[in-house]
Amino acid sequence: MTNNLDVPSAPPEKKRGFGKYLVLIVALAFAGVLGYGLLTAGDDRVEAGKAPDFSLTSFDGEQHRLSDLEGKVVVVNFWATWCVSCKGEAPELEQAWQDFKDDDVVFLGVDYLDQKPLNLEWIDRYDITYPNGDDIQGRIYNSYGVQGLPETFVINRNGEVSEVFVGAVTRDQLSVAIMQALAESES
Repeated sequence: MTNNLDVPSAPPEKKRGFGKYLVLIVALAFAGVLGYGLLTAGDDRVEAGKAPDFSLTSFDGEQHRLSDLEGKVVVVNFWATWCVSCKGEAPELEQAWQDFKDDDVVFLGVDYLDQKPLNLEWIDRYDITYPNGDDIQGRIYNSYGVQGLPETFVINRNGEVSEVFVGAVTRDQLSVAIMQALAESES
């Protein structure tokens, strides 16, 4: 039995020429850039030496300049409301701040790429009492070579980075690092 319906035949195969090579070149270039980025990730993070100076305007309008805090241990925490790990870390930071706020230790929270009122709601939700301000343009974030959130830098009394925590830090970990930074300055 034959069917008299016209069955379309498969279209003739097109020659792909230069187009397929262009796609391949773009894919290889992308892979190369990605690979280079992965290999050099963290190379710019400040992990020792003099901490980059910065100025931060806190959410309550107070101005904080790192260089004005020399002689104190400074804990700089980079966070954001959209950072999942930051949620568990926030109470730990506040507890550590309460432990050391009377010992020449200053905490500064740097809120990366958030907007009001989300960041202010965060401060209220976690009862954060140490100064926090936004870094909406990422200047402080970039000067420290931060690769992700959260990251915390402990800076000794001489203005040098003495410890870096990549990822969420606990109260106990931070307490040890702060005590070491206080001790570094005494010797």
